[in-house]
Amino acid sequence: MAEEKAERREYTTNYYKTDVDNVSFLGSSHMDNVVTTLIAMGNEMWTNRKRVKVLESLLEEQGVSTDMVEQYVPSEEQEVAWKKERTVLVERLYGHFARQDEFTFLSDFESPTWGK
Repeated sequence: MAEEKAERREYTTNYYKTDVDNVSFLGSSHMDNVVTTLIAMGNEMWTNRKRVKVLESLLEEQGVSTDMVEQYVPSEEQEVAWKKERTVLVERLYGHFARQDEFTFLSDFESPTWGK
């Protein structure tokens, strides 16, 4: 028989929403935007590559060749749906560039002196 577990303490805390979208970690909101975008792009790229690898493997097992995939022509409805998805992707990747330069700076970095 399994032994009874001794009482153990549990620790919980309330969830507090942070204001992370209104701060700068790298001393420049523009640098923060670039880094955030690069991280999002890397995430999207790997997710899509892995999914494509799975789909290619499954398609190959079912007899769908690479040539068949390359020659595929989407329907008008698919084109409209894909355009909407592309718009969401572009906003997720590049929307950070639209953030305003009104952040609280949390780092000791000095502002860049480019062009001075």
